[in-house]
Formats: sequence, structure tokens, C-alpha cells
Amino acid sequence: MSTTRTLLMDADDTLWENNIYFDRTIVEFVARLAARGLAPARVHEVLWQTEQRNIKVTGYGSAAFCASLHEVARALGAADLEPWIADRERWIFHHPVELMPGVRETLPALHANNRLILLTKGRADEQLGKLHRSGLAPYFHEVEVVFEKTVETYRHLVQKHRLAAGDTWMIGNSPRSDINPAKAAGLRTVFIPYHTTWQHELEEIAPDGETLLLDNFGQLAGHFG
Repeated sequence: MSTTRTLLMDADDTLWENNIYFDRTIVEFVARLAARGLAPARVHEVLWQTEQRNIKVTGYGSAAFCASLHEVARALGAADLEPWIADRERWIFHHPVELMPGVRETLPALHANNRLILLTKGRADEQLGKLHRSGLAPYFHEVEVVFEKTVETYRHLVQKHRLAAGDTWMIGNSPRSDINPAKAAGLRTVFIPYHTTWQHELEEIAPDGETLLLDNFGQLAGHFG
């Protein structure tokens, strides 16, 4: 087992902005359908149900999200929006990476004093592309792109990287993906809330285990720097 403290680190909405690009697309999509007489609440509900049904197969990221938009547009009689949806998919995939406050200044100290493993879910090409554009790749000792973050995912990573569970921390903004399954796998956790976390990722943080609550990424330096 490794005796080095390891920080598993989420990417989207922990290291860089992500959800805002999906939110902006949803706002415009709903507005375009509302202009045709469809109630915004109805569009939101159909999209939510479609995403929750599809995500088990398509996973996460711009392609999965826009596949659901295509399906909803066709179902609601707005198939002519599909070229616009394809354009938004390209925009989300290639957008410039905007780092969260404190990330650029804090990562070097974390890298110097810990083993850093980036743990993100989605399509590998999309997530690795964002990592490359961010300029943060040199700070990570390993990178893991997974389909979903479950208890089994964390247990597998502990074995694969020979981690000491009691000296391994998962850092992220999602209770559902970053905090609760990591705690269930015996890891310690750091929760850094994000102002517009996707509804799919929201749930109560499990009371068992250890969770450090921070206001921003920069505060990690005081604990792990």
C-alpha cells in the first residue's frame, strides 16, 4: 500500500467551469420552444425525464446532453432546431477552459506535497481535451476518466493505484458522485459546493465518515499544501 497522501480530484465545476455552458444552452433551448407556445415548465420536465432515462446508456458530456436535446426537440415538434443543437454541442465541447478561483495558485503546492489523481466522468476525448486546454495536466500524477462514480469505482481505484484508503481524500462539488460514494468506500472527502450544481448531482451528504467543508479551492492549501 502507498504511504503517500493521495488527493483524488474532480474536474468539472471543481477545477474549471462546466455546468454554466449546459445551463446557457438549456435557457436558450427553452426560450426557443417557448416562442412557439410551449410552456417552459413542460420543456424543462420533458428534458429532465429524457436525460435521466438516457444517462444510464449515454453517460455524461456534451454529446450525451445534446442527444437528449435532439430527442426532446423531435418529440415536441421542433426538429428544425437540430442544426442549432449540433452547433451548441460543438460549442460546449470546444469552449475555452475557465478555471475556478484559486486553482492556478493552489495546485502547485498540492502537487508538491501530495499524490494527485484527476478523477472525472464523461467521454475521455472531451475530458482530456479540457485538461489539455487548462494547462493543469503537469500537476497530476495520474488521470482517470470513468463512465460513472460509484462505490465500486472508488474501491477499484484504491486497488489499482495501491492507495491507503485512510490517507486518501476525494475532493469535489457533487454529493452524489464525489462525496457519498467515496465515503462509502472508506475514503475521506472534501466538499467544495458549486453555486449551480446540476440537479442530478444533488443529494444529502451521508453523515458517516469524514467530510471537510470548504468555501473555495484555494482553502485546500491550508490543509494539504
